[in-house]
Amino acid sequence: MRCLTFAVAAALMLPIASTASAQGAASSPVAQRWLVLPSRGPGAEGEPRASVEALHSVSEALRQELSIRGELVWRADRASERFEVLGSAPAPEVSQRDIDRWVERSRAAVRYLARADYKAARRELKAAQRLADRAAEELNREAAGAQQVLDTCLFMVRAYLETKNHAEARRQARECRQLVPRVEPTAFRHTPEVRELLDEVDAQIAAEAPGVLSVTSSSPGCLVRINGVEFSKTPLSGIELPVGTYRVQIECDEGQRGRIHRVAIHSGNNTLAFDAELERAVRSRPVLHLDYAAAEASAERMNHAWRVAEVLGGSRALVVSAPGAQVARFDLRAEGYAPASVWLSLRGDAPSRDDLARALDALLEGRSVDFSVEHPMARASWRDEGESLAPVAAATAAVAQSEAATLSGVPRPRAQRIAGWSLFGAGVASIGASVGLHVWRGNLGESFQSMPANLNAAQQWYDARIAVWGTAAFGGVATSAAMPLLLPEHRRTPWWGWTLGAAGLGLSAYAIYEGVTMTSCPEPFIGDEAAARACVARGQEAGRIALALAGAAPLLSVPLVYLFRPLRAEPSVSMSSAGAVVRVRKAF
Repeated sequence: MRCLTFAVAAALMLPIASTASAQGAASSPVAQRWLVLPSRGPGAEGEPRASVEALHSVSEALRQELSIRGELVWRADRASERFEVLGSAPAPEVSQRDIDRWVERSRAAVRYLARADYKAARRELKAAQRLADRAAEELNREAAGAQQVLDTCLFMVRAYLETKNHAEARRQARECRQLVPRVEPTAFRHTPEVRELLDEVDAQIAAEAPGVLSVTSSSPGCLVRINGVEFSKTPLSGIELPVGTYRVQIECDEGQRGRIHRVAIHSGNNTLAFDAELERAVRSRPVLHLDYAAAEASAERMNHAWRVAEVLGGSRALVVSAPGAQVARFDLRAEGYAPASVWLSLRGDAPSRDDLARALDALLEGRSVDFSVEHPMARASWRDEGESLAPVAAATAAVAQSEAATLSGVPRPRAQRIAGWSLFGAGVASIGASVGLHVWRGNLGESFQSMPANLNAAQQWYDARIAVWGTAAFGGVATSAAMPLLLPEHRRTPWWGWTLGAAGLGLSAYAIYEGVTMTSCPEPFIGDEAAARACVARGQEAGRIALALAGAAPLLSVPLVYLFRPLRAEPSVSMSSAGAVVRVRKAF
């Protein structure tokens, strides 16, 4: 398969921060690291699901083999940690005991404040605040809990005020507002000084340019929580928040805690795009992996793996799965490499070093091979099995077609065919009209030749050229525009597409030759019979050129449609300290 790669490089003003290698001896941009990602599916019929531990063991062997070859690879623990910071993290687990201790510390702090023992009050309040900071999502889920979190936070403000530490009191009040959005404190539990300071902070926040949060979701109607406080359902827009970092949960399944997305809210518009299917599949503990309960969802593993790699800052993913007992499967999707899949027999918990090296060689060379059978055989890659490619920074979705597509191809949708045939019919009619007008102009030219001194005959012949050329141009454009709507889908450009393109090239070559060899029209040609005859001949020649180009345009568009139709296009972006590269890989 031939591939055409368009590369556009642009230097970046800001370098990308580098991170230490697995050995800690070298540094390199994160984008160059390989992500080896276990993917746990539902298991074959009658067989138990592969354990996360078993998949992790195979993944570790693959990471080691890549490292031996000098490749930079994400360590499992580092990948998990980074994803929980840049992507999402599981909701914290808070026991009833933790909540009881938090309530008791809050009450103890109030008692110390009443006795003016501010040192002891701050000790208890800081201990209570640590739990609130760690698990605000859980404590704020219920209105009563959110109320108590805010009240406890404001007790700290009181402690600072009564010890004359106004700067810390103001800072703490602002943190309280951010910790528990859209909740008002219990008025009778706080002194006038605390309430006045809170009003001042509120006024200051209102005067600042707020951040406006919008949340989009692949599944509408998902509940949005910010720091645990319930807001509304997706799609959500126009939520004004003070500038700062918030923990956002989107919950599409009732009773299921949403993963936590740390969102930095800046002044102006902020958008969080949520992929519900990815959220259901991704796990970051005990290691970063994908987990699917259904085979249909598992088919999206390469899309999801690519998304996870993007979150980590890279564009190289190797997915490890177990389609059967004692069989491991490796799927590769990486910038600069052809999609490939390899099946490998397992001996124990992990494949042998030799088997793994052979499998990795095949993957990096773009070969899809089943090594799990007695006689290794070529197989289709994950892409050619019909799994969709992931969308990247404004890319066209690719639909994999069969390598054995017949010459009849897959027809276009009915609405497109109707529009295409309408456009094609109008174009053919226009070209037919141009032929008729060309003949008519020839007759006018004969009349002009017989009366070379007749200005009216000369003008009629001369003006007729506009109708000939205009209808020819419209016909060529209309029939060419109809081709993308009419031509059936094919994996590659069919033979007849190249044949029609060659015919179009022939007509174009004829038009170019005629145009180059065309003689000029003598001046003046009015009143001179020989000059009039030469000009009429030249005009007919120009008409034939216009008709040839009108016929060549749709013929040339046939192979071009197949070459540049967005199907199977793979846009990607890679970055390094030297610059950025945008590539589009296209199968011809």
